[in-house]
Amino acid sequence: MPRLRVLAGPSANELTPISHIVNTFQTHRIKSNRFDGEICVHIKGFVDEDGNRNDSAYFDPIPLSSTGTSNGSEYIGVGGHKYGKSVGSFSSTSSDTSSVQSSSGSVKGGEQRKAVTWSIQVRGRFLVEGLTMDDVLFGNTFDRRLKLPWGSGAALKFMNFVDPTLEHSLNSERPWALSPLISTMPYFAISHADGPTHGFATPNGAYVQDDTQQLGVPHFKNPGARRQYFSNVSKRREIPIETDDVITTDFCYGFLSFPEIRLNLPGGISFDLLNYWDGQPVRFVCCERQKGDRENGGGGSALKGPGDPFWVVVFQAVLDGEEPTPLPGEIQQKNGLHEDGSGEGTDNESAEEIRKGKEDRKRLQEDVD
Repeated sequence: MPRLRVLAGPSANELTPISHIVNTFQTHRIKSNRFDGEICVHIKGFVDEDGNRNDSAYFDPIPLSSTGTSNGSEYIGVGGHKYGKSVGSFSSTSSDTSSVQSSSGSVKGGEQRKAVTWSIQVRGRFLVEGLTMDDVLFGNTFDRRLKLPWGSGAALKFMNFVDPTLEHSLNSERPWALSPLISTMPYFAISHADGPTHGFATPNGAYVQDDTQQLGVPHFKNPGARRQYFSNVSKRREIPIETDDVITTDFCYGFLSFPEIRLNLPGGISFDLLNYWDGQPVRFVCCERQKGDRENGGGGSALKGPGDPFWVVVFQAVLDGEEPTPLPGEIQQKNGLHEDGSGEGTDNESAEEIRKGKEDRKRLQEDVD
């Protein structure tokens, strides 16, 4: 049975292992000169690199009356254990703000997540000046060619059905598939930094819900209507992203199943992805549209690939009998805490340095023998 490592950071060259907080409702801080926020990951059937299976109440909510209380920004369970607190103590302003707990924020919505098998929730501020909703993209990027299975055309048609704004170059040397963030996210909420922010999911079945009231656009009866509206490139370009806007998203779907890692499509089409896996991790990337694309009009066929990243989440499979391999750019943590004042710091040892150290120790052992 394959195991998973989960990593996150401001770019593929600055990744921190976060497997230890997957399914715990704890968040990981991501902070750079381009983005300041936090991330929370849930995976149904998650088995970490050490073979430990950790379940999450995200997929099977616990009734609030039997588990504890919630104040919106955090959840207090039996014994006083707190969930939903950021390790990095992210705040949209210098002082803490409360989470929205209404029909426009996090509300009871278990039925909406019933078929979901994974969730990547992100909340934070985009710090680059002059962005519009057309400039922030989300999707997957890879470092080398993919081994695409027979029938992958059906998978791509399904993905285009789910997201008509999806553009890709999956047959290239460095494959990618990207869409505008606002037109691809299943759940998207935005608020001003000086007001209440939208809360993440809690163990008692509160979830991120759509809220676009501050954008001055028509009221959308559901997320699908919002995605349809913003499939129009001109509508996306009309909406600026201010550096004090706090955007909260929940990228959650059910067409991947874990821990066996299968792709399940409508009509009974299913792929065992490990049969086509060449060892490279899956990267979920939020990035800026390349400036050349923007100058050429953006949208349509003008998209030429990912631009500078805002944040990255990586799923890395570890096969039975194999040891986890550190990724290039991976930062090794001490005590699972962060640098940037939110913990006791990191030793900032890259994957290349780790490999070099192992080789040096091996040579020393051979000399001793």
